[in-house]
Amino acid sequence: METSEQQQVQSTVVGQLGKIVYAQLAPGADLYTSIVDVCKAEQIETGLVLNITGALTKTRLSTPVKKDRVEAPPEFIELDGLAEATGTGYIGRTVDSWKSQVSQITLTAGDPFLHVHLVVSVGGETHCGHLIEGCLVRSLHPKSHFVVVIADTQGIDLSFHRDDDSGVETYPNGLPFYELAAQG
Repeated sequence: METSEQQQVQSTVVGQLGKIVYAQLAPGADLYTSIVDVCKAEQIETGLVLNITGALTKTRLSTPVKKDRVEAPPEFIELDGLAEATGTGYIGRTVDSWKSQVSQITLTAGDPFLHVHLVVSVGGETHCGHLIEGCLVRSLHPKSHFVVVIADTQGIDLSFHRDDDSGVETYPNGLPFYELAAQG
């Protein structure tokens, strides 16, 4: 499948949806680490974050801040105050540890990685970016209404790697990339 002599799709892998997990998060919980904890507890190595719905008291997003530098890594923003949040994304396994001081993304080999886009509305403004640690669940009741829905996928291996020899100067800790393969 080629268009204008340029390949549009690098790889395709077919799998099956496995179990679907609903996780009700506790008031004050960190959204990112809560999803990682659920993945570990449920042994989800590759999967989908089907839905994130709830409110936050604090929001941190890794997002492009400088639109004129497409080779630069995203930076991060912090937003305080009541935020409505929704998001989706995917889950894979981290093969190579990686840390970016600029974007505030830290991945540890052996842990699940999340590539989740979160959209939040704060004070009449809407922001979108990568979910990172520091998004805190808001709930006025001890039983939070904040729910995350996660699906396990079977037959698919999505893994995070770091290319230390990429030559891309704006990524001094290595250029991150994913490998997608059928799970054997």
